[in-house]
Amino acid sequence: MARQGLDPLDGRMLRLLRERPREGLLEIARRLGVARGTLQARLDRLTASGVVTGYGPDVDVAALGHVVQAFTTFEVDQPAR
Repeated sequence: MARQGLDPLDGRMLRLLRERPREGLLEIARRLGVARGTLQARLDRLTASGVVTGYGPDVDVAALGHVVQAFTTFEVDQPAR
């Protein structure tokens, strides 16, 4: 995927969304001094382009008693028959 150009507002928006994941978009828009629709449109664009990939909580697995966290992904190409 081509690298997405982020302007300063995009950067501030992403930082606030990471720092305050439970805060509503209206409040984040107010903090940034933009309309809620502007924020939503930018968020939709960044989500559609793959910059924003999810909206879940970050979990500290060590706090759950797990000492190792691993994710594995693999692809298998099947030859054409």
